[in-house]
Amino acid sequence: MRKFLKLKLIISKHAGYCMGVKRAFSESYKIYKLNKNLCVYGEMVHNKYALKSLYDKGIIIKKHLKDILYDKKIKNVIIRAHGIPPSEEKLLLENNKIIYDFTCPKVKKVQLLAQQMSESGYSMIIFGKKDHPEVIGITGYCKNPYYVISNLDEAKKLAFNKIKKPALISQTTMNSLIFNEICDYLKIKFNKIKIQNTLCKLPIKIQNSSIELSQKVDAMIIVGDRMSANTNTLYEKIKQNKKCWFIETEEEINLNEIKKYKKIGITGGTSTPGWQIEKIKIFIEKNI
Repeated sequence: MRKFLKLKLIISKHAGYCMGVKRAFSESYKIYKLNKNLCVYGEMVHNKYALKSLYDKGIIIKKHLKDILYDKKIKNVIIRAHGIPPSEEKLLLENNKIIYDFTCPKVKKVQLLAQQMSESGYSMIIFGKKDHPEVIGITGYCKNPYYVISNLDEAKKLAFNKIKKPALISQTTMNSLIFNEICDYLKIKFNKIKIQNTLCKLPIKIQNSSIELSQKVDAMIIVGDRMSANTNTLYEKIKQNKKCWFIETEEEINLNEIKKYKKIGITGGTSTPGWQIEKIKIFIEKNI
């Protein structure tokens, strides 16, 4: 009789919530116990499954600022980990809202750096996604003209003759490999450019740990929400060298495909709760 080897599933050593996200969730729960007329301005993280834990506790989320400003029932407002522009914070205070600022400390540093450098005359070039809330928050601190680029091709389209005193920073969760490519290119195009690597080290640590795991397994599963920038970056890096799937829920798992492999690694981005990763692992173990 032929013996089949049982599938082995390995969760990456570094996967799941970063410090900033953990802080935002845990502190929000504490505040809600004391203040029921509470809302979060925007999605705490780009993970609808993690957000459900807020909904389940009765914490509401308002995506639009005007829905908070004109709602007299809302007195307490949580600023999510992505942060907001200072102009919006001013409006909240002017409308007598109590603010609990849970902007990730690393994001806050980038905001203040953008403010400081733009006040010193620099034109900020920001590597990031222009519609991402973190980038919207950062650009709110820029006093001079700024430019948002999401890849090398967009960097090549910059109006170099109009940018007299350039500085480059990054959204904290972008792809470090692409950031380095942009750095090398802009160093050639500008005689002088101030470059500040503002990428968060934890997503990179998760990426490196996941890549290391991918070299020891036959395939990888990336768990998270497809709206998550850092989880998409993680997926894009790993799929270059290893068969992998981006999974949100167990319903998306193709068990017949999974059965083709003997050893599979599982990981998730900094907005992916640990229980979401564990849930995928348990489902596969029960059904293989």
